[in-house]
Amino acid sequence: MVRRNSILVLAALLILAAHVLAVPSLSLSQENGVQKNGISQKIDTALAKQLSAGDGEKIPVIVILKSGADAKLDDSGISSNDFAVKYKYHLIPGLAGEATAKGIETIAKSDEVQGVYFDESAKVSAPDDNASNNASINNASINISINASIGQSKFASSYSSASDIGSDSSVSFAKYINADKLWAKGIDGKGITIAVLDSGIDKNHPDLVGRVIGETNFITDEVSADDLLGHGTMVSGIIAGSGAASGGKYKGIAPGANLLNVKVIDSKGDGKVSDIIAGIEWAIFNGADVLSLSLGGINLGETNPPITMAADNAADAGVVVCVAAGNRNSSQTSGQVATTSARQADDGNSPVDLSGLPQSEENNDVLLLLVPILMALPPGLIDSPGDGVNVITLGASDYQGHMAGFSGSGPTRDDRIKPDVVAPGVDIISTVPTGLNKLDYVDVYYAKESGTSLSTPVAAGLAALLLQQNKNLTPAGVKAAMIRGAQKLNDTNGQQYEEYYQGAGQIDAERSAQFQDSGVCAAIPDQWNAGRWAYLPSGKGVYVGLDTGADRPQKKIYALAPGDKDWSLRFVFISNQERMSLKTAVSGEISDWVSLQALPEHVAANDQVVFAASLTVPAGTPPGYYFGSIDISDGGENILEIPISVTVAEPFNITKGQGTVSGTLMGNQWDYYYLNVSSGANELDAGLNWETDGNGTNTDLDLFLLSPTSEYYSGKQSGSGEEISVANPPSGKWIMAVHSENSSEAVNYSLNGRMSLIKTTPQRWNIAPAYPGTSDHNQFVVENQGESLENLSYVGVINSVEMQDLEGSVGQKEVWEKAINVTNRTKKISAGLNSRDKRNESEILLVLENPEGEPADASLGAGDLGPIEIVRPENGTWKVKVYGYNVPEEGQSFGITLKEYSEDQWTWIKTRGPQRIESGSSGTVDVDITVPQNPSAAKVDGSVKISSDNHTLEIPVSVSVAGTTLQGLSSSAVLDADNDSLFDLLNLSFGVNVTVPGDFRLEAVLADCSGHEIELLSRSATLQKSGPIEMSVNGSRIWMNGICGPLQVNNLILYDKNGNYIDRFEKNITIDLDPKQFQPPAAYLTGEYVNRTTSSKIAVGVNVSVTKAGDYQMHGIFVDDSGEELGEDSVESKLVPGNATLVLGLNPTKFMMLGEPSRVYLVDLVFSLDGKELERVDEPWASETMDPASFKVGIGAASALSDNASNNNSSDKQAGTLKMENGKMVIS
Repeated sequence: MVRRNSILVLAALLILAAHVLAVPSLSLSQENGVQKNGISQKIDTALAKQLSAGDGEKIPVIVILKSGADAKLDDSGISSNDFAVKYKYHLIPGLAGEATAKGIETIAKSDEVQGVYFDESAKVSAPDDNASNNASINNASINISINASIGQSKFASSYSSASDIGSDSSVSFAKYINADKLWAKGIDGKGITIAVLDSGIDKNHPDLVGRVIGETNFITDEVSADDLLGHGTMVSGIIAGSGAASGGKYKGIAPGANLLNVKVIDSKGDGKVSDIIAGIEWAIFNGADVLSLSLGGINLGETNPPITMAADNAADAGVVVCVAAGNRNSSQTSGQVATTSARQADDGNSPVDLSGLPQSEENNDVLLLLVPILMALPPGLIDSPGDGVNVITLGASDYQGHMAGFSGSGPTRDDRIKPDVVAPGVDIISTVPTGLNKLDYVDVYYAKESGTSLSTPVAAGLAALLLQQNKNLTPAGVKAAMIRGAQKLNDTNGQQYEEYYQGAGQIDAERSAQFQDSGVCAAIPDQWNAGRWAYLPSGKGVYVGLDTGADRPQKKIYALAPGDKDWSLRFVFISNQERMSLKTAVSGEISDWVSLQALPEHVAANDQVVFAASLTVPAGTPPGYYFGSIDISDGGENILEIPISVTVAEPFNITKGQGTVSGTLMGNQWDYYYLNVSSGANELDAGLNWETDGNGTNTDLDLFLLSPTSEYYSGKQSGSGEEISVANPPSGKWIMAVHSENSSEAVNYSLNGRMSLIKTTPQRWNIAPAYPGTSDHNQFVVENQGESLENLSYVGVINSVEMQDLEGSVGQKEVWEKAINVTNRTKKISAGLNSRDKRNESEILLVLENPEGEPADASLGAGDLGPIEIVRPENGTWKVKVYGYNVPEEGQSFGITLKEYSEDQWTWIKTRGPQRIESGSSGTVDVDITVPQNPSAAKVDGSVKISSDNHTLEIPVSVSVAGTTLQGLSSSAVLDADNDSLFDLLNLSFGVNVTVPGDFRLEAVLADCSGHEIELLSRSATLQKSGPIEMSVNGSRIWMNGICGPLQVNNLILYDKNGNYIDRFEKNITIDLDPKQFQPPAAYLTGEYVNRTTSSKIAVGVNVSVTKAGDYQMHGIFVDDSGEELGEDSVESKLVPGNATLVLGLNPTKFMMLGEPSRVYLVDLVFSLDGKELERVDEPWASETMDPASFKVGIGAASALSDNASNNNSSDKQAGTLKMENGKMVIS
């Protein structure tokens, strides 16, 4: 359904302007009794994260009102202090500004408010590094080798640099899309105005002189609309550059078009969503026909954030909107990884070896490749506003007819196809200002860059050509013409890229110009190949998509089994003119298979309507190829046809647990089979073998299995073929797919399948309580519905866990690693990372790598990661690796917890059973268990393992040894060390009745009379016999955290050394003491801080409460946003009982020299008495953002002044004053 806003009408939009308001207050009608969860539903996820930080600063927000709501609402409920309005929009029903947490909550309570969003940062949509310098399938400088679990090196980047196909002079993006064919007809964009919302335009560039007819600047920190980044000028040259400085060599698509310079991106490549929306409004008001938005990185957590709404509404208003798909595709690489040495962690006695680094360049690139993979799992790889319905979303292609490796792919979060079309975006040479850093200049006036941000202006220029040719075209008409004229691109295997990568294909100016009549319409997608999605099973790896040997992973298997359904597909119908009698129907042999959400009969001009369809293959349908189409007609005349194709797989039959088929493939052909897997199946195995050509002809085949829930499994090499084994496969129809990777000759293959279906009765054995020295017996019936079980053996196995805690650190683009030796005993390995980053800002990649050096599971992010784990890992040396993706220069420390789950023979168990169980029959297994007189643990988990030549089955067995119990509180005592009648320590003893010696951990919560937690208690102890486990609690902690007596001990629980639960004491435990009977601390931090900063000093007052007079010391360190240390300060003071404030401060000179606005943080605050530490706080205080330009300091001033440190005297002589002017430190 098309999104519409009742307040938006075309006539009003023609006179829109963005208003910068000085509004003293905003009135909001509050809904009485709104529940907290009702408020939270209106607050965007990104904003909720900002609120959870709780630092007290105002947060930039965008408020979206409900349709029809007036921006001036009733019943004042919020002051300007809580919400300072920056913009009042007309293009969308909303406002933007800065709000406090209180203000945001008040806004969200209003029944006039639809949602409150964080005013996020947008970036120019370019790869992290110069894409033309990245690895390429044809570039031998880097050789990344990764298996199908994450894709091959060809997934890294499919394009070649321009130098691979000739000199730069042979490459013209304008001629590549046939724009020159329209120039020859006098069509060059004359009379059309294109607004470039970007980093500004160098209007004095020889190629752009006279092209800019208007400009504005929404960047408050930059005084002009000039381009200080270079990106906006490059975009402008692609659109309308004359090529004057190159003799016409680098001419833009529409050299006759006019430009509006709308600066919304700063010199660092960043901008605010609120400014961009205001920029869109300004452009509409100033007569723009086309908008070029090369922006990305905005994803506010749902399908219709404010920026997407604004872009869609602009198209509704009659302006063509071209936007970038973004550069976050899962096959993107982000540039070279520095070959550096990792910081090594050494725990002194770790059995895991650390291999020395530096890593090879290939190894580092493998890890870097994982970063975009983990950040870009579908759906939702398209950046906002590229996910809008009405915009034209551009992907990037190269000059060899392939997709760029970085180009964002769909589907969108609401299952639509994006991008709409693609355009050249690799090694694009265009105009730039002179003398800028970080540009790849080809000469003084031009540079070469890559990104979907450079594909976007190609389409914007084409839009100008089409509008000049037919000024009556609407934005929908322009989009339809581009889609109808686009040409499909093929991957490196010669197959069409999926529509999720290329949309309708690459734009072609000459072909699109043929679709210029007023009745032009289109649909995206423009064809439907039915199939199943291919998702990687959870915990089995890090990549989504099938590696078919091409430059793109394949997102679907294009075959269905009888009874299968292709989930609802969402189309967008695009019409230039009004339609009064639309009808939607399905024709062809599959007409009865399709369920269609028909289009409405009436569609307005310039409309883009979403409609859905799904397809179900009838049960019993024979295998084969089936065709049909969705036919759209208006007034009885057929206006559009969307082809549909369906491949119905052949049945693969399993008899007595086995089956086989054979076939022949060549080229890039596929064969598909489906297999019915029964409920309760223990294992599914598939093996593919094929004939190899002795002449060296390429005869590589691929094997894939796709579960009924669309989880895919890729074949691993085994001898001369591939095999797959799936444990406990879900029941239903599985697809088995065999694929030829461009075999030049016909290849004969054999596909074999085995299914194990073994059931036991009973399914498990729990023995509780089990008394030492006693025996027990059980009998299990094994029913076999799979292949015959030959050479059966039976053994009891016991599970164990070995855990290691390691410390390490890693620098930017560095790798830390540890080796794990996996043997036949190993059942599972896992790794978890505990971040030492107090602010959770460092981004780290945690990887488990198999013996072949291939990532098998991974986790990327800030804060704690994992655990990641591998079940049934192959034998050999595995590695856990930590990669510093985005960490401080000084590195980031972390902790790693490694766990290895293994099994050994369980001597308590004796088994006997048959050596063979035929298919369709059953056998009996007898199991005896004897608990020894002195068992080693109170609880033991293991299994009876039944193994045949081809299959393994385990029957879980759990034994709880009787007798180990908690006896409660056996004694309590207090210690008054200084005889002041106040207790310094509380000692508690808890009795444990032990029948099995071992290592135990006791946990409990000490609380006051109200149940308020005072202290979490934990103590580990080794007990050979029954006895107490003792715990102590500091009296000052009780005095500070407790409110009332008597004290309570709650949640008293006993665990074994592995964390397995043993016993819980259920009775109440009370201690007849009051918190005020305990020793108060000599002094403590109250948690209150006062900003004492002046123009010459950064300072903070730290409030303390003192109960004992003495000499107190305080020390702290000051840092900025980046973690850069600005200085430290210490203060010593004689304090008397009562409240006091100690001031820590520093001279702001270093902060001024850094030159960047930043918050200032007080970290590592230590409060001591007579040199003995009383309290330590990691990060107690942060200022609001400070501007270095607001400070001035005498050169001879002391390095740090403190109000209470009288011995820190500043110099009386000052040679001058330091201050900031134009971003530089000067002396006056």
